[in-house]
Amino acid sequence: MPEVLCLPVPRKLYSSENWADISTTPLPRWDLISAENYTSMNLQYSRGCPYECDFCDITVLYGRKPRTKTKEQVLAEMEALYLTGWRGPVFFVDDNFIGNKTKLKKEILPAIADWNYSRGLPFYFNTEASINLADDDELLEMMVTAGFDAVFIGIESPNEASLIECNKSQNRNRDLIKSVHKIQQAGLEVQGGFIVGFDKDHPGIFEELTEFIQQSGIVTAMVGLLNAPNGTKLQKRLMQEGRLLKNFTGNNTDFSINFIPRMKYSTLMAGYKSVLDTIYSPKYFHERVMRFLKNFEPRTHKVLTLNPGYALALFRSVFKLGVIGTERFYYWKVFLWTLFRKPRLFSLGILFMIYGFHFRKVSNSIS
Repeated sequence: MPEVLCLPVPRKLYSSENWADISTTPLPRWDLISAENYTSMNLQYSRGCPYECDFCDITVLYGRKPRTKTKEQVLAEMEALYLTGWRGPVFFVDDNFIGNKTKLKKEILPAIADWNYSRGLPFYFNTEASINLADDDELLEMMVTAGFDAVFIGIESPNEASLIECNKSQNRNRDLIKSVHKIQQAGLEVQGGFIVGFDKDHPGIFEELTEFIQQSGIVTAMVGLLNAPNGTKLQKRLMQEGRLLKNFTGNNTDFSINFIPRMKYSTLMAGYKSVLDTIYSPKYFHERVMRFLKNFEPRTHKVLTLNPGYALALFRSVFKLGVIGTERFYYWKVFLWTLFRKPRLFSLGILFMIYGFHFRKVSNSIS
């Protein structure tokens, strides 16, 4: 094990009184990029998050009180992107899109919906939010109406003790799977973030987490190892306990941690690898894809762009996954089931199978 380090806590560049005013942000220079090189475009409406999970550096960097752009700014950025000819996915890269629910419901989402429908739904949106999105039926309805079809949520752990440990208050005292299913049934795909390595993680956490992911129907499940970024409460605690090892690499999926865990290191790494090997295996991945597709009823119609790249991607997937791939049996099950049972979900089903191929490839390359 590397030598324990004592790192100084970084000094904030902004105080809570003078965070950067994002209402003065200029329009992005879309003319500087070649849009055909991208599969998604990014916009930002807000910065900051009202929650303070002890492993997260968002509040250190951007504060707890969400700062937002104006409705006019958001529409101007969407219009500028539209005028470049872009059609398709747009990701709102907010730290927590629903941090200011009042403004979102009163001003921003109605404006986005009006703009999107007036132009024939050229964009469909993805973003990041907290699990309490499931508690607000009106907000769910408005997001779907505006054109959102997916949301990334930090679920972290099915273990209540671990959620208490990391101050994940918004995830506590709730049926997490029920919350996920409610968001899915509203018309939003849930992409989930999960973490292992908490002090309160018990020996069975790896099997418990795997079962949770399978039952949730979360196809895109990002599982990482706990790390302590600079300036976080977790880093301060670990430093005081003499358990901090080194600077965080910035990647919590590269099989590295920057502290001494309570769980035996070899047990943690073996358990983490077992989760990845299982959830990304063709059988388990296909099970989640089918669980999601059978229960999901999309509310929005995605734009089908006449791009030769889409046809080429489909052809390549047929050959690489359906002919020579180890997942070919499951690939054709998804291919045929969506084609004849839910044709609206055909492209999504094929996209998921391509995701699975890359998840396995990346996981195998770093483990």
